[in-house]
Amino acid sequence: MKNGSDEPRENGPNALSTRSLRYLHEIEIHGGVRAAADALGINASVISRQVSQLEREHGVTMLERRGRRVALTEVGLGLVEHYRESCRRDAQMLAQLEDYRGLRRGRLGVGVGEGRMETLIATVLEPFSVQFPDIMIELRSGTTAEIVTMVRNGDADLGLCTGGGNDPAIRTRTFRAAPCCALVSPHHPLAAKRTIHFRQLQDERLIFMPAHYKVQQYVDSILRADRLNLTPSYRCDRLSAALAIAAAGLGVAFMSTDAARLYLEAGKLVALEIDHPIAREFNSQVIRRVGGRLSPAAEALWKQLIQAMKGR
Repeated sequence: MKNGSDEPRENGPNALSTRSLRYLHEIEIHGGVRAAADALGINASVISRQVSQLEREHGVTMLERRGRRVALTEVGLGLVEHYRESCRRDAQMLAQLEDYRGLRRGRLGVGVGEGRMETLIATVLEPFSVQFPDIMIELRSGTTAEIVTMVRNGDADLGLCTGGGNDPAIRTRTFRAAPCCALVSPHHPLAAKRTIHFRQLQDERLIFMPAHYKVQQYVDSILRADRLNLTPSYRCDRLSAALAIAAAGLGVAFMSTDAARLYLEAGKLVALEIDHPIAREFNSQVIRRVGGRLSPAAEALWKQLIQAMKGR
C-alpha cells in the first residue's frame, strides 16, 4: 500500500487541507480510519497523522471514540459537509468549462460599424446563432475609431468596420468591400445615371457624415484629389438618418451598397457608382486584439467572419 507520507501539503498554514478534508469524508462514509484507509489504498497511519495535524492547526477535535469505533465530532461533520459542497461546486464549474469548450455557454462582444451591421447579420450572425443558440452576443455600434478602441481595450472581442488603419495593438484582416457610391431617390434627376463624377454634384444638396466617419474620410479624399470644395446641406451622425434623408429626395448620400442594402432592395434608393479610384478602394476589416486569447465562442465567430468576408 502507498504510505502517502511524502506528499506535499497543498495549502498554507491557515488554510484547510483538501487532502485532510477528503480523509475525514472517507472516515464518515466507511465508518472508521482503517476502513477509510483500505478504501483509499493507503496506510491508516497516514490518515491519522493528517487528521491530527488538522486538529493541532485549528485547535479543535475532529474525531472521538465511541466504544470500539471512531466517529466524527460535530466539527468534523461540518468539515465533511463543507468538503462535499466544495466538490459539488467544482463539479458544476467543470461542467460549465466543458460547456464553454463545447460552445454551449458563453458571451462575446462585437463592435460593428453602423454601415456593417447588415453585412454581419446577413452573412454570419444568423448561421452562427443557429449553430450556437446558447451563446449571448453583445453588439455595440460605433465609428471605426470607436470600434478599434473597444477591441484594443477589451470592451469587444471582435470588430467589423471600414478600414481601421494600422494600430499595432490590433490584428486585422482586410477585405474588398462594395465601393462607396452616391445614393439618391429613384425620383431624383440623377437616378437614371449609372456612374457619376463629383463635379456633377456641385449644384446638388449633399448629405455628409462627421469628419471622423471613415466613409466621410473617403469622400473628403476624393474632393481633395479633384480639388473640389463642396458644402453639404446636411451633416448626420447616423447613417440611418442620411439614408432616410436621401430616400425622401432631399439630397445625395454617400456610403457603400452594403450599408444601404435594405433601402436599395426596397427600391427606396438608387446607387450611382462614383467614377474615382479612391471610391473603389473602399474596404472592410475584421479586427481583434493582438496577443489576446479569444474565448472558444469568439474564436468560432472570428473564423466564420473571415470565411464569410472571403466569399464576398
